[in-house]
Amino acid sequence: MDKRPFQPQLPKGVKIYLPDEAAAKRNVEQRLLSGFSRWGYREVVTPTYEYADVLSLGTDETLQERMFKLVDRDTGRMLALRADITPQIARIVATRLRDEPKPLRLAYLTNVFRYEEPHVGRYREFYQAGVELVGLEKPEADAEMIAMTVEGLQALGLAQFQLNVGQADFFRGILEELKIERGQGRQLQEALSRKDASTLDRLVKELAPPASTAELLLALPDLFGREEVLERGAKLVKNARSERALANLAEVHRLVRAYGLAEAVILDLGEVRGFDYYSGVYFEGYVSGLGAPLCGGGRYDHMLARFGYDCPATGFAFEVGRALLAMEAQRVAVPLEGPDFFIIDFTPEKTLALSLSRRLRDLGAAVARDIITRGLQESLVYARGQRARWALVIGGPKTKADELLAIELATGSERTLRAGELLEAPAKWFSIESGGGGRA
Repeated sequence: MDKRPFQPQLPKGVKIYLPDEAAAKRNVEQRLLSGFSRWGYREVVTPTYEYADVLSLGTDETLQERMFKLVDRDTGRMLALRADITPQIARIVATRLRDEPKPLRLAYLTNVFRYEEPHVGRYREFYQAGVELVGLEKPEADAEMIAMTVEGLQALGLAQFQLNVGQADFFRGILEELKIERGQGRQLQEALSRKDASTLDRLVKELAPPASTAELLLALPDLFGREEVLERGAKLVKNARSERALANLAEVHRLVRAYGLAEAVILDLGEVRGFDYYSGVYFEGYVSGLGAPLCGGGRYDHMLARFGYDCPATGFAFEVGRALLAMEAQRVAVPLEGPDFFIIDFTPEKTLALSLSRRLRDLGAAVARDIITRGLQESLVYARGQRARWALVIGGPKTKADELLAIELATGSERTLRAGELLEAPAKWFSIESGGGGRA
């Protein structure tokens, strides 16, 4: 008989989070959601799957092709797992929250599914934490998104990060000025997204635009940096749409500077990677030690109109898996806590162990018991492996019948306590905080 352990194969693109990994993941999520709450955002929870044709209304063709789809047995209609939560929230606002006072500040924490090759820190099922600000078209909304993102990166304990901020309408204005076919515009966009100066130069020569427009196109890959980029762009741009976009970006940057966060921002007028999705200011966040964007977002004023409700909106999202990788790369410590108390009981009746467990849990402490019969040292090794803070030993060789031994597992320090006194007033001996936290 084959005694080898069974090794089930997981589908490509999914990940199991073991206890320490799950604890670190939850820590990241709680840090982000706590920050969102402090800005006045309230959480919404959306379905994992919906009708594919409904989701497709707010999803571009490329992402539609990456949806996981299945058939609804009841109706025969095609279902799809969510590939992006923003279209779901847009539909919810356009239907269920349409008459609510604006702006709406909504937060979410969810898993997303995309059929694509796994990337750095992202699988085919991955987790996002983000917000949507709906009903506010002013630059203050864009600045709020950027400020919240910077604060989110700080809340994760990350250093050496920056946000690359662009404005989608800046490039749209140039395309309108050129009056070229969509395919030619796509070629320009692809060259700019790669910062491919040689291809861009060839395309500009083929298009033969006016000299001023050619100069602006060729300058785009280098139009990134601090506030001086706005001045450089203003000297080159000649069309009204791009000028309005530049003025909008300048005002957003002024507000970010008022927040005291401008040092984290790099302006990039040649950034076009979010061109097809966003309608105005958009951004991506990068951190040292991670070769992919950790977060990103921007304005998508067109989205709600697809669901019959013309309303401005902006938002952003963090990718939790990439946040974990970035924290690991920058050696950001994530607290991994176990139970406050681990009770080891050598008595046959177990009465005190059960009473003490309930008493401590009622006060908010986390308590685990060693139910398996084994030696004291083995139990202590197990307790340390579970990251317990205190071991409470009942019926051990060092105590009398009415006593128990308290061992601080990190230091090995011991003290003897009377069982009745501990049951009557645990707070006299330990500082217990709701949600865990047994402290001497």
